[in-house]
Amino acid sequence: MKLCFVGGGWRTLSGIPDGGSERQIALLASALAARGHSVTLVVPGLRSPSSGPSDVTVIPGWDPSRGWPRGLRLFTSRLPQLRAVLEEVGADCYYSRGFSLFAPSMVAVAGRLRALSVTALACDDDLRFRPLSGGAGGSRSERLGYGILARRYFIAGALRKADLVLAQTSGQREACSSMGIRSEMLGNAFVPPDPAPACDTAVRDAVWLGHLSAFKGVGSLLSLLPMLPGLRIAVAGAVQSAGAAGVPRALRDLGAEYLGEVSHDRAMELLGSSRMLLNTSPAEGFSNAFLEAWFLGRPVVSLLADPDGLLSGPGAAGFCGRGDLAAMAGAVLRLASDGEARRAAGEAGRRRVMSRHMLGAVVDEFERLVRERSDS
Repeated sequence: MKLCFVGGGWRTLSGIPDGGSERQIALLASALAARGHSVTLVVPGLRSPSSGPSDVTVIPGWDPSRGWPRGLRLFTSRLPQLRAVLEEVGADCYYSRGFSLFAPSMVAVAGRLRALSVTALACDDDLRFRPLSGGAGGSRSERLGYGILARRYFIAGALRKADLVLAQTSGQREACSSMGIRSEMLGNAFVPPDPAPACDTAVRDAVWLGHLSAFKGVGSLLSLLPMLPGLRIAVAGAVQSAGAAGVPRALRDLGAEYLGEVSHDRAMELLGSSRMLLNTSPAEGFSNAFLEAWFLGRPVVSLLADPDGLLSGPGAAGFCGRGDLAAMAGAVLRLASDGEARRAAGEAGRRRVMSRHMLGAVVDEFERLVRERSDS
């Protein structure tokens, strides 16, 4: 089968730090190429073709230097360029992941070519009509327009018209159903690190991973840290906007160890040397870091995210504060001092990863869903 992925992922293929959604695209694309499929990754905004260690062909989707005026060039220049590139690829199946303004164009091209269109959700926020967080940059009015009006365009043009919509969690699938959108479940994929990082829990009590933005809940992290006196907590992530420029200093003033942006291998090392993973994002839903922590036997303590109830109830793989910072802090303090509770939660998480999220099983399920939808 000839497959075309549209979006990020080329940085992961090239061994450069990248986002979780982009990593999922790269894992799926490279695994499918290894199985003999012809796979192309079209990257909007990439200036020139790129190559990496996989068999995935990476090509630009549009030239970011072309087009005017600035406020309209997405529609007057960039999306027309992208549609021409996608038509030239001539794939049997087109795939995009997460909220974007190019996903509707991909679905439209697939329709014209009588190809299958697949749109996958990347986070809970993909289905929410609200302004983007301050970490996205731009004025509040720009974030309001992009976050609400553009999402309506994305949902109407991509999710409602795609041949196959993929949800990460049962919660996302229920949200789709409430909007009249049929979806199927496909979990995030995980590949064990090779070599595995050393696991020395004496180094840190907890680690927080992610770019320093409101999307990742960095404000909540700053409020949480004073509730955790004496704990050794590391924070790793890039500063992506001018509004977050002062966050690294604030973190250090609160006693956290700020490490800046790190590679994926280094992030795994940090997880291995920490007793637990902290997550304060109001929007992610199911972070890749959850799988990485669980694989290493580390529990996850989350402020809001509780994918498929994995952080609540008997046999939980951690704890969810359900928006209550004090409850989250209490759980962190309890787990920091209770090795048996950490071990039990970490083992529950590892069982989930091994049974549901290994890359081979996820690719098997993707191929099955695509084949069934193509046949229908």
